[in-house]
Amino acid sequence: MNPISSRQATGVLLVVLSGWSLTMTAQDGRDGWIVLLLAGLCSLPVAALCCLASERMPQGDWFQLPRAAFGTVGGALYLWTLAALAFWSLCMTVLGGVIFLRTVSGGIWPVWLLTAALLVCAAASAQHGVRQLALWAQPMVWLVVLALLLSLVLSWKQLDFYELRPILSGGVKDLPKRVYLLLSAPFGEVFYAAAVLGGQGTRIRNGLLRACVLAGVLLSVLYLRNICLLGAEGARGVLYPSYTAASVLSFGEAFQRGEVLISGSLLVCTVARAALILSFFAGCVRAGSTCQKSRGVWLGAILAGLPCILCAGSNQAFGMAQELYQILFLPVVVFAAGGLFAKVHTKSSL
Repeated sequence: MNPISSRQATGVLLVVLSGWSLTMTAQDGRDGWIVLLLAGLCSLPVAALCCLASERMPQGDWFQLPRAAFGTVGGALYLWTLAALAFWSLCMTVLGGVIFLRTVSGGIWPVWLLTAALLVCAAASAQHGVRQLALWAQPMVWLVVLALLLSLVLSWKQLDFYELRPILSGGVKDLPKRVYLLLSAPFGEVFYAAAVLGGQGTRIRNGLLRACVLAGVLLSVLYLRNICLLGAEGARGVLYPSYTAASVLSFGEAFQRGEVLISGSLLVCTVARAALILSFFAGCVRAGSTCQKSRGVWLGAILAGLPCILCAGSNQAFGMAQELYQILFLPVVVFAAGGLFAKVHTKSSL
């Protein structure tokens, strides 16, 4: 397989993280854009830690490292734990996209159909491997970023920067907690990207670090735009402020149709995010069991994910599950990545 470049690694993660702007809320108030920016910066050491283990074995496969580091039983337990985490993340990703589609379409499409469609699209995107995903994401990132920049430019004259005063309205003491939650979602996806793209040297780490910085800046600017356009209370009172912002612009129905195109491009990012997580899930299952066929793993994930997502198909259930995921994800990932690196580093030094 041809090596994946640093730019392609940046494109994959930036597409995945940019899609989160579609469903991000404004519950952090006027200083939420500062929290996003800080989360992007704090994700850099996490990204580096996630890449270190595979850099010790640049010609290997990341999913083969746990067995080499922890033995057959320990490695299998390690992989199945991460597979369960990835499956949960996959369900939350698809459920977020389904809720968005149901909300903006007025509920005309059944939940099961939207869920199945997103899962099948994710499997179709992942079936050709991470190389094809990287090639597909590289031009897509330009489309997504240009669409978001167009939205910012067209709304610039209507921004009321007075809405940002007073900054840090929630108090400095709340910042670490909010940054911590964002390090799990959306920036936690750097762990999946580091594993799926791993085994190809330091250029993957450089690409992922660049993506974290760019995503932090982009999401912060979009959050700032939403607050200045809708007002702090107005942005907080709607479920999807990035989408709702189109309705208050003075460009009429034509721009609102353009906003649908922007939302469509970001939904593609949601599919890319699900495809990345599904690739990680399949890699863990194959390495932790005797099953070597990706299609069988993807089919099992779709059949298992469909009822799980339908059972959690309410906003309240989704919110509770997402909050629990954000609390647990970061320590699990840091422990997994740090423990794996320590074991691989020790074995490579002997």
